[in-house]
Amino acid sequence: MQSSNQYLSNIKQGTMKGLRMDELSAEVEVLESKLSKTADLTNKIALSLKKLSASAQQVEQAVKPIYSKTQSLTVLSSNIDDAISAIERVRQPSDAVSKEEGTIRRGPQKVGLSAYLASLKRVNEGLTMLKKSNLRSSQKAVQQMTGLLKAGSLQLEDLFRQSLAEDSQPVEPLHYITKELPFPTFSSQKINTLAVLNDFLSSTLATASGLQSNATTIYAEVRGPYITASLSSLALATINTTRRTATSTYERGSNGVGMYTNSLEAIFDAEYENICHLFPSTSWSTVYHGTTSGAMAVFKRTIQDLNTFITRNMSTDMFLAYEVIECVQDASQRLKGKTGEQREFTDALKPIRQTAQGSFSFMIEDLKRQGQAMVTTPADNSVAELTKDTMNRIQKVAEYQVSISGLLVALGDGNWKRPYDPQSMTLSNFDVGADGALLLSHFLLDAVDHLITELEQKAQAVLKKKSNIAVFMVNNVAYIESHIRRSDLSKIMTATSLSKVERWRKDAVKMYMEGWKECAAFLMDVTYTAKQAGGKGLSGKEKEGVKDKFKNFNIAFDELVQKHKGYNFPDKEVRTMLSKEIGFIGPLYGRFYDKYKDTINPKHVKYDRQSLEAVLAGL
Repeated sequence: MQSSNQYLSNIKQGTMKGLRMDELSAEVEVLESKLSKTADLTNKIALSLKKLSASAQQVEQAVKPIYSKTQSLTVLSSNIDDAISAIERVRQPSDAVSKEEGTIRRGPQKVGLSAYLASLKRVNEGLTMLKKSNLRSSQKAVQQMTGLLKAGSLQLEDLFRQSLAEDSQPVEPLHYITKELPFPTFSSQKINTLAVLNDFLSSTLATASGLQSNATTIYAEVRGPYITASLSSLALATINTTRRTATSTYERGSNGVGMYTNSLEAIFDAEYENICHLFPSTSWSTVYHGTTSGAMAVFKRTIQDLNTFITRNMSTDMFLAYEVIECVQDASQRLKGKTGEQREFTDALKPIRQTAQGSFSFMIEDLKRQGQAMVTTPADNSVAELTKDTMNRIQKVAEYQVSISGLLVALGDGNWKRPYDPQSMTLSNFDVGADGALLLSHFLLDAVDHLITELEQKAQAVLKKKSNIAVFMVNNVAYIESHIRRSDLSKIMTATSLSKVERWRKDAVKMYMEGWKECAAFLMDVTYTAKQAGGKGLSGKEKEGVKDKFKNFNIAFDELVQKHKGYNFPDKEVRTMLSKEIGFIGPLYGRFYDKYKDTINPKHVKYDRQSLEAVLAGL
């Protein structure tokens, strides 16, 4: 206001000089009128603002409760919407019972596996949701859904069983073994179907409903009898092949246990492959044991039956025990590399291992029994049946070197000399550092040693004459040595053992040569040679002595030659060997003959140098 007055004052002062006063006065009055109106308007505005402020306060006081109530109503509306949504969510799973029950009750064969599993999955998801809601009103629906899942689980288990059974018809194992074909396994399509069923049963349904899957049990129930039935004919054949009428010694491979064991290994291997494709690794061992336990029980009983048979026929069938051990151990090792399991086979072998360990003591005692039971020796002093039987038995031992070496390590060096008692046989502890091959050589040498001892004792008791005893021992020891050197026994027995056998042969030859050495003693004439060397001639008495020597030599020599030619030496090499040994007489006689041929009447000299050599050559 002050600034306006000042402005008007300035105008008055500035215009008084150039304007007329009346014009300026009129303008001033107009301006003052407008100014007055402006002031009135300003006052009115200020008054209106004051009234408006008071009204606003009144409005605020009136609206504030309404606003708070509106907010409460908004929250309540939101909660109501959430409750309605929750009820809808609860109601929807409950509706799954009516929607899916028809599909589940019809079964997977009618609706198809994919549609059936999808239906179960929806029920499973609804059940999971209802359990999370934890509403009392949903308990009935929970029970209904759990019942549907159980019904579905049973139907899936039936389908799992049927799918397994389709490919579980018994097979003929010889078809696969003889043609070296692998035993059949599931096709990829079958594996996919079975794997889906197993996974759904053990994972999806089990998680929600708490159901325990029976897939592994069903698998064992279906596949176990398949394996047992497939192998049943071989188990029976293994026992039947022991029922032979002949009392001959068991021949390797003549029993069906090898084929049985190979088939069992192959079908177990194939089954383990199936199991690995269908089940998680944590279940492989359990399912494998459950599936093969029936067939393994039959296998154990078969081995036990073989052991009973062997125990009753040790003299002829102990070698079957060695073969069983070799077959089963090899199969066990191969399966262990794949399945990691070996205990069942180890348990199956325990009784037959005990019998096999006792067989070594039995062999030694049986040899002694046969020696004592031998009433006579062969009339021609040739090889005794005891020698032939024992060497054949020893040679058969060499055919099972692998199993026998292990058995001897467990038995311990020299323990085969203990009395044989099948009732008290127990498995010994293994000496980890023992050499099985060396122990086998020791056992073979002990067996030969007992054989020669029995032969010597029987020969001395029966033959009486030293010459006959010598021929008998030469023939038998030569047969033993020849049998060893011409067979694998020569590779098994150590050089020390072979040298001892050679020494026995030399002792027998030495005994035979005693008569020839006595004959050669007539050609020894050191005294006469000394006198002759001094230049003196033979006296009459000395000539008579020389004549007696020729005479006694001729008698002894002719008798020895006649006996030698009459002896039976079945092995031509024995006669050749003895001929060489006897040949030492030739040089002795030649020297004696050359010394006295000119001093003795020729009628007293039956052989000249050449004729004697001819006789020796004819031996």
